[in-house]
Amino acid sequence: MKRELKNYFTFNKKERNGILLLSFVLLVLVVFYQFSYLLKPKQQTDFSDFKKAIVELDYIKESKEVVKEVSLFYFNPNTLDDQGWIALGLPEGKLKVLRNYQKSGGYFKKKEDLQSCYAIGDDFYNTIKDYVSIPKTKKPATINHQPKITNKIIELNKADSLTLISIKGIGPFYAKQIINYRDELGGFLSFSQFAEIWGLEKLDVEKLQKQTIIDTFYIRKININKVSIEILRNHPYLNYKQAKMIVNFRNQHGDFSSVKDIQKIKPISRELFRKIAPYLKVDD
Repeated sequence: MKRELKNYFTFNKKERNGILLLSFVLLVLVVFYQFSYLLKPKQQTDFSDFKKAIVELDYIKESKEVVKEVSLFYFNPNTLDDQGWIALGLPEGKLKVLRNYQKSGGYFKKKEDLQSCYAIGDDFYNTIKDYVSIPKTKKPATINHQPKITNKIIELNKADSLTLISIKGIGPFYAKQIINYRDELGGFLSFSQFAEIWGLEKLDVEKLQKQTIIDTFYIRKININKVSIEILRNHPYLNYKQAKMIVNFRNQHGDFSSVKDIQKIKPISRELFRKIAPYLKVDD
């Protein structure tokens, strides 16, 4: 029995080396486990959100300080200029709304009337209300921005919209349609062309003739030796096909020596030539 136990605990050289190696590995693992916390990277706290919050608080604080720096003074809202309103703290966008309100006849009899203007918000009104000073006077006569109707003879090829509105029978819509068609044509040649304008069916051309004249000197002509198809097609008397034929004919046969040369293009009828010729030229 004793001999058997002795044999059990007896190792040869190879086995002893294996035991020593295994013991060394176990020792290394135990040491590594005990000091592994030293190898872990230290976690750094992220302060970015906190810094961002501080910046936002500083911005709000600065904004409030700016508001406090707004100059307050006694003023008459009916006569205060743009710089005065801005000094009080009214934004430029709302200043435009205020000016449009006043141009349309808006007038402040008392400070409470400021609240009827969309440009004056509740916060702004509460800030300035104690500084509003309106003299107790009668409301001045409203300035009428509508041009007075006169008997002055008006030239139609140069008149702007305000001048056209001053003509009896011409309102804003008619004035806009007349100017748009005049620009497309290059100017009017005769009063008969007003029948070509969409929306002017009820216009009394005879009355218009008594108040206006047409000066063909102001006709704007198109140089057919330089114009492109896209520009030429925009003229009311020409379509894309006709404009393309004119430009192609020029490209094939050279520049036109006179406007009459476009009659060589068969699809250009006499009637079309009569209408379009006054708006064309061959040189500058």
